[in-house]
Amino acid sequence: MKTDDLVELIAMDDATQGPLAPRVIGVAAGLLAVTGALVIGILGLRADLMAAMADPVTALKWLMPLALMAAGAFAAIRLTHPERSTPVLARILIAVIAIGAVAWWLALAMGLPDDQVMPRSLGSSAAVCLGSITVISGPALAAVLFLLRAGASPAPMASGALAGLGVAGAATAIYALHCHEDAPLFFILWYGLGIGLVTAAGALAGRRLLRW
Repeated sequence: MKTDDLVELIAMDDATQGPLAPRVIGVAAGLLAVTGALVIGILGLRADLMAAMADPVTALKWLMPLALMAAGAFAAIRLTHPERSTPVLARILIAVIAIGAVAWWLALAMGLPDDQVMPRSLGSSAAVCLGSITVISGPALAAVLFLLRAGASPAPMASGALAGLGVAGAATAIYALHCHEDAPLFFILWYGLGIGLVTAAGALAGRRLLRW
């Protein structure tokens, strides 16, 4: 099948089923709300949530994941059309956040005595952090990948990774409503690992599910 014919078929499918973006965003938001509410209901909100959000450093626990969510979701939906590529601004934003977070972590680690780096990085809730981000992300990522099959991504693995990034960013911001670990060494490391795991899972699943 020629690319032009495929594009025409996708356009016809959009006309009968409605635009894909609202469906993807709506389903993902609904599932993230449900799983997030369950996890936060079990773990509880942090007592000083409003004060934490007002602190410039602690606020990055929400701002960075939400920025990754926006970039990942926008790029994943855009790639459902075979004539499109990953938006340059989305790639730049993702790269800036990733490189900036790594540089920040390294600068903080190098400024501390060696015997303090690991305790501050490990914190007391690393396992809960990773588990919560994964649990909150799982159902939404599965549903998003299923819906994205209605498109025709020119890069299935990239589409899956971007979908995982978008979902994981939202899940991380939800988990941060509970997380009391405000040391940047902790949340850069463990939030980053949680987002990375879900992104990798999305890439692997997308490689199989989004092929055409």
